[in-house]
Amino acid sequence: MNAIAVVAGLALVVWMLLDTFDTLLATNLRSGRVSFTRLYYRYLWKLYRPICVRLRRDDHRERWLARFGPSSFVGLLVLWVFLEITGWSLVWWGLRNGFDDTLSSFSDAWYYAGVVYFSVGFGDIVPVGGVLRVLTVLGAMSGLATLGLVIGFLPTLNAAYSARERQLLLLDDLGESRITPISLVQALVDQRREAERLWSTFDQWSAWCADVYDSHTSLPMLMWFRSKHPGNSWITGLGVVADAAAASVALVPDTERGSAIQMHRQAVRLIHGLGDRIGLEPKADWTPLPEELWRAAYDLVEPTELPLRPFDESYALMCEMRDRFHPMMEAFMDELLAPRGFWGPTTADDMVAAPFDELREELFGDPDLDI
Repeated sequence: MNAIAVVAGLALVVWMLLDTFDTLLATNLRSGRVSFTRLYYRYLWKLYRPICVRLRRDDHRERWLARFGPSSFVGLLVLWVFLEITGWSLVWWGLRNGFDDTLSSFSDAWYYAGVVYFSVGFGDIVPVGGVLRVLTVLGAMSGLATLGLVIGFLPTLNAAYSARERQLLLLDDLGESRITPISLVQALVDQRREAERLWSTFDQWSAWCADVYDSHTSLPMLMWFRSKHPGNSWITGLGVVADAAAASVALVPDTERGSAIQMHRQAVRLIHGLGDRIGLEPKADWTPLPEELWRAAYDLVEPTELPLRPFDESYALMCEMRDRFHPMMEAFMDELLAPRGFWGPTTADDMVAAPFDELREELFGDPDLDI
């Protein structure tokens, strides 16, 4: 039994340390190990999400959704620390004969593990022998490594969140209603019928996609950090710009190797990479683009006097590009309960709430449930 306790304790400690390093210092997204962080977020979100769906007031729902990201990261840190201390407790309990009659119960072992882990050093329990002293130093080192790594990465976490949100705040079509891909294209084509601003915007968003891909795959908890501004969401903002890029490629000839296609490819890599990181599958029953809706968009762009492809060719190309992006984007919007649209700086207060009645009925059998 003592040997089993030692082996189990060391295995738990090593698992938590590896999970901490994989989560905060990931250089290989496919480690081949069971990820505690992925399991933690998957099952915690499954418990938390239905509660938020039941909230009928939009401001209450957004407030509780916004709390999940930061509080879940604190909870992850607490669990890392708790499980590491528990692992060391099993080690000390299995080696209790090496202590001088001061380790008489498992609670004493847990207490000693916590004192060593946080480097408190009261000295009321003292190990005897070289092996126990070496393990005590290793226990203290594991505590310093975990806490130091988390504390050191808090500025990185905040900086990555701020960089993501800063780009979203610049998204504006100069209108007074919800931003759409076509309204964004229209706003960025200047009065001389030139599209340099449009291509420059796609270049900026390509860089944004690369930054978000790098930060959010290393720190996946950022996916649950919601915007502080009403009507803004990173996933819907990405969808608007990615669709604008796809529409530009579909509408304008000779754009297959320019800024728009680069933006769309970066968006596809980002959305599928993040989905794979958290184990999210593309939505199977998403709605393709209706032809009549694309006809309306095509008619809106014609007055800009940009050279346009024939309608049938542009529609087929638009559908092909959307097929690569939208199933996963729709899965993310459903999973994160993101607003169905993106509102600019002058329209956020008048944003239309996302429809939650169908979700309530699906989860609870009654769309009128309220808490």
